[in-house]
Amino acid sequence: MAILFTQYWDVMPGLFEAYSAFVTSEYNPSLQKLGIRLVGGYYVVVGEGPRIVAVAEVEDVDSLHRIFATKDYRILSDRLTAYVWKYSSKVWAPAGRVLGGPYRIQTGVWKFNQYYNVLPGKEDEHYRFVKDECLPTLKDLGIPMTGGWRLVVGTGAKILAECTARGIVEIAKAVDSSEFRGLVRKLKNEIATDYSSRILAPTGRIEVPYLMSEMMKKF
Repeated sequence: MAILFTQYWDVMPGLFEAYSAFVTSEYNPSLQKLGIRLVGGYYVVVGEGPRIVAVAEVEDVDSLHRIFATKDYRILSDRLTAYVWKYSSKVWAPAGRVLGGPYRIQTGVWKFNQYYNVLPGKEDEHYRFVKDECLPTLKDLGIPMTGGWRLVVGTGAKILAECTARGIVEIAKAVDSSEFRGLVRKLKNEIATDYSSRILAPTGRIEVPYLMSEMMKKF
């Protein structure tokens, strides 16, 4: 399974229209040509910012480093800074033993992401907890875990548990349940530290072009 390259930023005040045109017509298509395959674009509805999250898939860290070293990427990255601030990026590798398979573009979905660090010596207990308790419970609550990631480049919590839902209502119902509160209580009290979460809504900038390309294949 490939790695994820995530970028975070806020849009400069007063530049949203120019930013939107740049991202749609230049930034996203150029990333694709460079080999950074965009698989999701989101904005943070609940949780800490920055507010924009761009998610891309890359073959491996070496491939990403080669892209970073190109003149085209440097120019593109410099142009983005004219429209955004609070920029940062991270690289995530699959956590491995629980979830697998290719990362696919998901249309019309929201994300509920949980971030934390596993306590030293609790790795096996964490694996069993995710496999035996988190996966079945979150699925029953309607927010199945669709990705498990560990941070390999960047700062912050080292584990990302990615859940997917059709909308904020489904997420709200799940996180307000006694079952979910029990999971988080056990995670924070026995297994992990530095817990936080975010609710992400799709921007449509990745999904709409993807749907259009899929439709055109049928003609």
